[in-house]
Amino acid sequence: MLRLDRDICCQRLESMVFFKKRGQIRPSSKMGQSINSSMGSMTPSQLNTLIMDMLSLPQSENACKTLCRDNPITNSGKRKQLLKMLLIVLLPMGILVGMMSNVFVSVLKNYVESSEIRSSLFFSIELGQMMRYLQRERDMSALYVSAIGMETKNLLLRRYPETDAAVDNMSYWPVRMSNKRLEFQSKDKFLLYLNRHRYQLDQMQNRTSKQEIEFYTSLIDVFILWLYESVSESRSGAIWKTLVAYQEIIVASEHIGRERGLGVTYFAKGGFDTKEDYLLFLEAQINSNISFQSCKRYSDLAYQMHEEQLKSKNELLVQITSLRLMIRSNKSSIQLNASLEMANYWFENMTYYQETVRETQKKLAEKIDKQLTIRENEDLEVIVSISCIFAAVMIICPLVVTGVYKLTVQIQNYSVTIANRTKALNKEKKRTDTLLYQMLPKSVAERLKSNEVVEAEHFPEATIFFSDIVGFTKIASSSSPYQVVDMLNNLYTCFDGRIDTYDVYKVETIGDAYMVVSGVPRPNGNRHAAEIASMALDLERTVKDVEIPHLPGMTFSLRIGCHTGQVVAGVVGTKMPRYCLFGDTVNTASKMESLGKANKIHISQTTYDILLSIGGFKMTERLDESVQEDLDLKNHFKGTFHTYWLLGSMKFPADERSTMSDDQSIDMDY
Repeated sequence: MLRLDRDICCQRLESMVFFKKRGQIRPSSKMGQSINSSMGSMTPSQLNTLIMDMLSLPQSENACKTLCRDNPITNSGKRKQLLKMLLIVLLPMGILVGMMSNVFVSVLKNYVESSEIRSSLFFSIELGQMMRYLQRERDMSALYVSAIGMETKNLLLRRYPETDAAVDNMSYWPVRMSNKRLEFQSKDKFLLYLNRHRYQLDQMQNRTSKQEIEFYTSLIDVFILWLYESVSESRSGAIWKTLVAYQEIIVASEHIGRERGLGVTYFAKGGFDTKEDYLLFLEAQINSNISFQSCKRYSDLAYQMHEEQLKSKNELLVQITSLRLMIRSNKSSIQLNASLEMANYWFENMTYYQETVRETQKKLAEKIDKQLTIRENEDLEVIVSISCIFAAVMIICPLVVTGVYKLTVQIQNYSVTIANRTKALNKEKKRTDTLLYQMLPKSVAERLKSNEVVEAEHFPEATIFFSDIVGFTKIASSSSPYQVVDMLNNLYTCFDGRIDTYDVYKVETIGDAYMVVSGVPRPNGNRHAAEIASMALDLERTVKDVEIPHLPGMTFSLRIGCHTGQVVAGVVGTKMPRYCLFGDTVNTASKMESLGKANKIHISQTTYDILLSIGGFKMTERLDESVQEDLDLKNHFKGTFHTYWLLGSMKFPADERSTMSDDQSIDMDY
């Protein structure tokens, strides 16, 4: 039984191959108008009319009556009833819920902002503490560089653990995309970077105190930038302004620290090395005063706290003012004797002054935290109250909605049914369109769907491609029908994937024959020959890597023929409409393929002339006379003619085998 099926399949395939080789196109019957009616999608009004006809209900003719009178069966009538009932009951509830939601969102936003400000405050406190220890390390490092010795070294070494502990105590280390410096990406990387500098300090020759101050200042500047960014992310009224004032005090403390570091260098060396150092000292004083004035603009309370702290430290201010005047009077000329004692005295006084500023920071932070606590408690009370009211409304509302739902359950079922049918209709339409586009060119299919008459078209010039499998008859005779179908499906799937990259249209496949055209149904100038030639070279090379599924190790060999000329194209058939090509060009292209050779692309004189004018293709004339003896070709070309082998192109270079002469080529026909 299996042998009989195989023989029948082989006979059918052989008849299909023979039918194609005669240069004929498989006929189809005419197409009717029924195909478009089965695919067109109905408009909403048409759908409603159809349903009304099914239910035998008259439609309202007057638009005013449609608005005033409700038909409980129609879609619009049920929706009007539902809308009226919902408006009567839910309108007051909707207004109440809207008002409560507005207040709730506003209060919740304030509550969240208060939490964000508290986080920014805690971050500022921790960051300010770390900056304070980093400033002290900066001053001691500048002092050590100015007066290298065991005493200054010990002072510096005592600062290292304090700075490391302050960094470790940071509960949050922001990692920002704008952070281009790798050492700030984490606490560990920052400490590693800082320790590397500490260890290399003794190895650096000619290291100046100014360089040390600049090194630590560059680190502190990044932390100050973090302070400003944290404030900009949590803006909220008066409390936000107080927080800005708090951070301005931290910035002022940093400028005081810079002034302290430069002063330590001054007393350790007996003066400034350059006038630039003197100007930096003055700049630090001025910037600290500017920061305090900026603090006053944002919060009078913060400035008043600072002034109160200064009044209690009047003697300290007198001493600092005296030392500042001493530094200002000497400027950059070295007139004093270097004195570590004076450097330590200056450092201690400025540290006490900085601690005074820190006390202001501490009191202001407590004030901000207290304000935030009061504000959060008030907001929380409002949130709880609104939530209770909202919960009560939400309990009542479902009862109302349930009652309305019971009255309108039929319309819901009706809507679901219509929606499902419409969805199924659209899904079926898409499937039908997909099948239609596989049978016909999309432009032709769209015209058929629009009830337009699709008449046969004449194309003055197009290029047709034919190919078949060399030895297909022998392979089919030794294979089962399933193996033959699987083999062809495997090959044509590969072909279909490749031709999508070219401006071509697949006409049909008959057995092992594969027919493609370019320039139809959409003319493309004279590019049709180049598109077919490139596609033929692509397929000829691709098929060499495709194995026959049931014959491992054995690949396909193609015989390809191409011809250019005029054709007529049109839709034929109704039950199985096909887009077919007619004309002597089709027969000639089929002849070019049947008279070709394995693994070669046989092209006609007209195709050759177009490719030669375009350029970029390698071709050679076919020298054997077997083609010249074909009567059909003689009649077509009206006498003497030449055919050619297409060997390659710039994209698909000719290989050694394709460049063999006709005498050297291996005849694989059997």
